[in-house]
Amino acid sequence: MHSLLIVLGLLVSATSFALPHLDLEMSSEEYRLHLKDLSQKKSLGPDDPSIAASIKLGERLSQWIAKINSSRPTDSAIRLTSALTRRGVPIAAPSIYSPSIIKAGAEKILADFPQAMRSVITSDEELPATTGIDDETFIKNARLLDRNYQSAARYKSVNAYRMEYVAAASEDVRGYYYLTQNKIGKEELKEVTSISEDQVNPIKDALSKICLNAHSDTLENCRKKVESAFSKNSLANFYSKYFPGAEKNWNKFFLIPANGRRSDVQWTDAIMTVPFNTPSIAKFLPYLQDNIEDEFRFGNWNLKMNFGTFNDGPRLVFQAGVVPHVDGLGGNQIVMDSNQPIEEYESKWTIRHEYGHVLGLPDCYHEFYDTNLEAYVNYQLDTTDLMCSRAGNMKERIYTELKKAYGK
Repeated sequence: MHSLLIVLGLLVSATSFALPHLDLEMSSEEYRLHLKDLSQKKSLGPDDPSIAASIKLGERLSQWIAKINSSRPTDSAIRLTSALTRRGVPIAAPSIYSPSIIKAGAEKILADFPQAMRSVITSDEELPATTGIDDETFIKNARLLDRNYQSAARYKSVNAYRMEYVAAASEDVRGYYYLTQNKIGKEELKEVTSISEDQVNPIKDALSKICLNAHSDTLENCRKKVESAFSKNSLANFYSKYFPGAEKNWNKFFLIPANGRRSDVQWTDAIMTVPFNTPSIAKFLPYLQDNIEDEFRFGNWNLKMNFGTFNDGPRLVFQAGVVPHVDGLGGNQIVMDSNQPIEEYESKWTIRHEYGHVLGLPDCYHEFYDTNLEAYVNYQLDTTDLMCSRAGNMKERIYTELKKAYGK
């Protein structure tokens, strides 16, 4: 088993770049485009019946909304997402999904649906051009089914890479998070009899997870080691052995790596200037300025985009039906989906987030396959952070990391 874990660890390190670049709050339209692209590049195999059923329901809902909106003015169109509906995936309340969970979710949603919606969604008859009920009720229920579709689409997207996601379980940061949030360190673990009864199991679980961060053992064996240390009253030594590795694992989700630092940034106390190739289409220049320069500011400091022509500078590229991405941390090519209107909230958030990658900032969310739960688990390390969540923004920690990387 140890050999298998080491192989899996090497596998995720060597091939993680090949995993789908999927942030945790993709819209349903982004999932549809990704599944279409993925089916052309990789054999996905037959769908689990529960996954196929939820995807069919979600696609019918999307077609229904499109038909409703085709006869409405833009300002009264049915919209399921906005800046106000973003909630993130908190580390304390992770998303857990599998065929059985998705199936149960779909069944409950349909059971609670207003009859006017359920009769349309579950039939194959021609879709009506109206909601049949008030918009508020329609949107409230449609969001639930849409999120169920997203879970099914995500499962289909990631399941072809299950072994890599199994290996990624060793990078689960929740043990480190629990210990630091509750201020539990070596001193608090010196005497096990002083640990309150309600904290014993959470602390054991957290210590098992930081042991797993060492990439050298299974969670089952880590739990056995914790039990042994608890019985011997040596939890403090256990903590000292594994906490540094867990801290390093946590930090990699936030720190700009040396190979992600740009060499063309100019920094002063008030301004960070970064070159950018002037877009060939005029409307994209204010799109970049209004979003990026508005986001990357803190106190009296702000980022300034220096537009011009640069052989080795950042540029904006549009392609139809792609999941937005950058060609690596510190990369130069931001690829956006040409099918997504730049006026939409999703596009505005995405260009801000992807530009963070141009500056070398990594994603701060995590996803893995839990073999005990037989389900995928994902969460964002900080839902208030631009690089973690669509609900997040620029914050002091991003400014501090940029200053550390580029300030002279």
